[in-house]
Amino acid sequence: MNDKVQNIGNQYTSQKNAKKRRHEQRKRIVKKRILVFGGILLAIIAVMLVLVFAQMKSNSDASNERQAKEEEYQKLQDKEIELKEQLNNLNDPSYIEKVARDEYYLSNDGEIIFKLPEDQPKQNNKKK
Repeated sequence: MNDKVQNIGNQYTSQKNAKKRRHEQRKRIVKKRILVFGGILLAIIAVMLVLVFAQMKSNSDASNERQAKEEEYQKLQDKEIELKEQLNNLNDPSYIEKVARDEYYLSNDGEIIFKLPEDQPKQNNKKK
């Protein structure tokens, strides 16, 4: 304290000083509690944010995978339709006859097949 001011050492001032110390001590304890609980709250929020972002990424990956699987499924369905059409064509005698005549130059009895020059490049392209 200042040299010109003397402290009165009576009971009233000591009670006031003790009360002031307790009040300051309580304020420090409250501040510490707020800091501890605030830190815990921030840690919980940080963990929750990490979990939310991880879940968002997982959902995004699953969505992309689902879309890829749907595209693959659609391609397989198209392929199945194409194969069913091909199977139906292979069961059709007129189609088999057409393929045999066009590709393998098969003929009926008494028919003569003439090979034209335009047919040769087509045949060469098919062999490649």
